[in-house]
Amino acid sequence: MVLKERTIPMYRSDTETSHNKLEGDIWVSFKGIEMQMEAWELLRLFFNPDSIHFIEGNSPELYSSEDTKTDAGMNNNEGASAEKVYLMLVKVGEDEKEWSCNASFYPEVSLEDIPDILKYDYATPYTSRIAFDISDMSKPGGKILKSRKTIIGSCIYEILSGYTGRNLPYGSLVGVRPVKLAMMCLNDGLDKKQTTEILIKTTGISSGKAELLYDIAEVEKSVLQKDESALHLYIGIPFCASRCLYCSFTAYPVHIYRNKVEAYINALIKEIEHTSKWANEKGVKIGSVYVGGGTPTAIEANSLDLILKALNNCFDIKGQEFTVEAGRPDTITEDKLVVMLENNVTRISINPQTMNSETLKLIGRNHTPEDIENKFYMAREMGFDNINMDIIAGLPGEDEVMFRRTLDKIESMSPESMTVHTMAIKRASRLRTEEPGYSPAPDYIVEAMIEEARKSASKMGMRPYYLYRQKNILANLENVGYCKPGFECHYNIHTMEEKQTIIAFGAGAISKFVFPDENRIERVFNVKDVDTYINRIDELMAKKELFFI
Repeated sequence: MVLKERTIPMYRSDTETSHNKLEGDIWVSFKGIEMQMEAWELLRLFFNPDSIHFIEGNSPELYSSEDTKTDAGMNNNEGASAEKVYLMLVKVGEDEKEWSCNASFYPEVSLEDIPDILKYDYATPYTSRIAFDISDMSKPGGKILKSRKTIIGSCIYEILSGYTGRNLPYGSLVGVRPVKLAMMCLNDGLDKKQTTEILIKTTGISSGKAELLYDIAEVEKSVLQKDESALHLYIGIPFCASRCLYCSFTAYPVHIYRNKVEAYINALIKEIEHTSKWANEKGVKIGSVYVGGGTPTAIEANSLDLILKALNNCFDIKGQEFTVEAGRPDTITEDKLVVMLENNVTRISINPQTMNSETLKLIGRNHTPEDIENKFYMAREMGFDNINMDIIAGLPGEDEVMFRRTLDKIESMSPESMTVHTMAIKRASRLRTEEPGYSPAPDYIVEAMIEEARKSASKMGMRPYYLYRQKNILANLENVGYCKPGFECHYNIHTMEEKQTIIAFGAGAISKFVFPDENRIERVFNVKDVDTYINRIDELMAKKELFFI
């Protein structure tokens, strides 16, 4: 697949430093396509979110869709400033033979000039154009071209990157699952070089990240082909020893909600038992089981045993991948590890996040680095031969030396897999709501941490096997799972690739039903509140209904 035309001029790069956002308001006009929400996600990497405005018609009035503004977090017209104004015009054209996108950027214009620019289409040196024949979509690698918004985003990105001198590692990509693009190319029979070239041309992604996506897609494909008819189970236990500074998950402090645990477990088991009847009638095969949270080991051993026994009794899961997020070492005990072994659990996570004691205190974890090592070796001695460890790059107050200390400790323990998260400032986290003065690490520091993690994983004999991205992630980077060959977490891969159905139990859990023949995915959200969930389960049982039917 070859792009018919790609025009990207050179721009000045002395406008801003590489990590600063442009000051002032930007107004954006789209002709031939509606993509305000997607554009906002990209533009906010270059502009402050409340300075982005969309134009309807030929006058600078904010795009009026309330749903879009709410979903994307857009502001209203009251925040507009006349001090420094930018204008972006995007025009899309398509006929039976060709599709094209033309983007033009007008820096530092006046608000009063915008109607004239819209009307007369004044020339500007800041332009980007991409075009391709419609027939290219049926060629190897051409499926990427069907995502018109991705291609348009690359035009916007090329202009702003050239103007500011800021290069984003993922170019115009703002979605959670960029590996899917590489998988399209892989499924078309393209090799690594061909895939990398197409991704760079169509998204502006860096060559290193494009190669990473291909490498992961190659590993994922071997897992996805093993049993295409299976479905997967997720069980949510929304209790935790305490809420970490950066956490936005559904997680209730177990010492406060202790009197709710028994009722919650009873409701959860009812949901599991009721759903298993449906699954057995359909004759479905279980591909993997994942018990997450919260922190599942925050509850007592006998409570955990009830849940794991219910899963074994209700579903044929012996011999399948069965993960329990043991998570925090201050919740891991010998009796809980025994319960897991007795109930066919094959994989656990012991997640330090950091091996620096001062950071652990800062983020709200009530344990020491020594506790992490002790619980890891306890699990190892008891027979767990598939242990994952999570760490976070860019935690508050950490520098490269501290992050390297964490990696050194992980290397000495040599787990089967390591998941490297890049710090993300999540809207519902305490970090966002209680620490308004928090200043994240500079991009180059976080980038260096991620590179050190890659080297460390390689040193331990691991390769990348799954990847996802999040909003507000530092340095516009990613989260990567590394593992030794043969220790890939199938559940993680299926969560990202969305090729098979995942049925989720518990408060705040999200089921994903995949309909491959219709090329459709339907998500069903369980209620988040524990009390509401408990009452809702009783209502559904009385009606002989399920959350997802």
